Amino acid sequence: MKSIFKTDSLIKPAIVTFAVAALALGACGEKSAKATNGGSAERSAFEVEGDHALGDPKAPITVVEYASVTCGHCSNWYNTVWDDFRKTFIDTGKVRYVYREFSTPPVELAHAGHLIANCAPEDKFFSIIGVQFKRQREILGSSNIKKEYIDLAKMAGMNEKEFEACMVNETENARLNKVEEDGFNMGVTGTPTFFINGKKYSSNVVYKVEDFAKVFAEILGEPTPVKEKADAAPQTDAKPEE
Repeated sequence: MKSIFKTDSLIKPAIVTFAVAALALGACGEKSAKATNGGSAERSAFEVEGDHALGDPKAPITVVEYASVTCGHCSNWYNTVWDDFRKTFIDTGKVRYVYREFSTPPVELAHAGHLIANCAPEDKFFSIIGVQFKRQREILGSSNIKKEYIDLAKMAGMNEKEFEACMVNETENARLNKVEEDGFNMGVTGTPTFFINGKKYSSNVVYKVEDFAKVFAEILGEPTPVKEKADAAPQTDAKPEE
């Protein structure tokens, strides 16, 4: 494999991830199954050390999303659902949200994007992830891909040398590989995949706020929210996978 960068500093740490992801199927890397905690020292019962999280750790619901910054479906969810999801559930204290990395093709770029976010100060993690979802097409379609990632690193507070060091950071590379391995072991086969209070929900549908609200109501024993008008889009199956 040849790196898209001038040196091979990026590709080596990603080889383990790439070897697994080479079996990918589908638009967002459907795969064959095989820290720093965001803004708080506390963790919910469904978090592990090193997770990046938003919201009250004592919230009754914990949503863990396995996603990739190169996944088109993940980008679509972020750009069409995320703002309302955050305002409706996270900002109100109902949900603790956790982002877990699960690199999909082009895996080398997903791995690099996740590394940059992890090398950044914790208070910039989610903004760096968000920029990559918002600018996904421009970044992946750029004729100067290395510049795109150096620019991302600069947004994260790094210079070019620090960016290169980030790409070969053994601690962060090992953590990312473990997150992905653990994801496989939990049954993650594509992105986005959501775990709600430990139960996996299908990644074949992009969940809307209304779909989450229905699942949350069932978990909390609350009345199921009633939609004001019919939705033309296919309904989400709210049942967790067995």
